[in-house]
Amino acid sequence: MTTVLTTLHIIVALLLIGVVLIQRGQGADMGASFGGGGAQTLFGSRGSGSFLGKITGALAGLFMITSLTLAFFTQQQRGSVVEQSVIPQSAPQKNAPQKGFDASKLKSNTKTAGDSLPAAQ
Repeated sequence: MTTVLTTLHIIVALLLIGVVLIQRGQGADMGASFGGGGAQTLFGSRGSGSFLGKITGALAGLFMITSLTLAFFTQQQRGSVVEQSVIPQSAPQKNAPQKGFDASKLKSNTKTAGDSLPAAQ
């Protein structure tokens, strides 16, 4: 289900990008109003504003719906982020050798005659 929804989401996103790129900018309306080729357009003399605007709105709505649906399905599969641990907790093994600091290899706490510093406590 998620694969189909993801595929639909990508297709809608690409169509939305294409429709937005096809639309004219705001500065193109002034030239069309003075007869600058506005009568020869595919969508009529008014231009493609309302037709492409409706398609853009519909695709944007569909994009939002697929986004929210994908987010809902993803959250349902994985559960809450708060309940997940970043580092998996495992019980320490009793017979396993411990890595790291070994205090027995330190210099003894007894003072020698040449040592002028106090011993660590």
